[in-house]
Amino acid sequence: MGVNVIEMRGAGVRFGERYAVRDASFEVGDREICALLGPVGSGKTTLLELASGIRRPTSGEVRVRGADPYQDRAELRTGIVWREGGLFPGLTVAEVVDTWRRWTVDPLSRDDALRLTGLGDFEDVLFERLSPCGQRMLDLALALVRGSDVLFLDEPSAGLDDVAARQVWSVLRRLAGDGVTILLATRHPHEARYADRIVVLEEGRLAATRASVPAHRAA
Repeated sequence: MGVNVIEMRGAGVRFGERYAVRDASFEVGDREICALLGPVGSGKTTLLELASGIRRPTSGEVRVRGADPYQDRAELRTGIVWREGGLFPGLTVAEVVDTWRRWTVDPLSRDDALRLTGLGDFEDVLFERLSPCGQRMLDLALALVRGSDVLFLDEPSAGLDDVAARQVWSVLRRLAGDGVTILLATRHPHEARYADRIVVLEEGRLAATRASVPAHRAA
């Protein structure tokens, strides 16, 4: 995949005597989709927090495009979508995106954010009238408003049926093809198969790192 966009070298997070993550080392290449795979409590969310700059490692180092994401977060064009997603009752899709754009320096246009996530025909639809898939796509559109070229996603298809999950992955693959690098967390092996690389976690440690044969390419 060429240049590494995300790099972890012996990264760890300690709370008192307990490690949430210990000695994590892996890379994510340019335009690559990497899945962090493990059960609840395995350290997936903590790794997302480290990579996105929300949390500082207590050991080791983390780099995103060569920068420290904790210290230089404002300089990086990254976006985050958490499992719970946002709630915007009473607002249309266009109003939600326009609000995010007003809080962003040099934002992506509303049309581009909606086009990239397949919401171009939903500008005037109220948030509460979107399908669960549509609401997840809106979360993704907001993550892209900064012109993000790196995305961090926490269980992107959680709560969606198989058809909607495939729609989400279709969008993610298109974004990767357009130059976006994606690190995501999932507890489902069948979902991880859609990624290019899988990092398996057990009790805060990396149990395995392997290239995947993404399901979209499998015969």
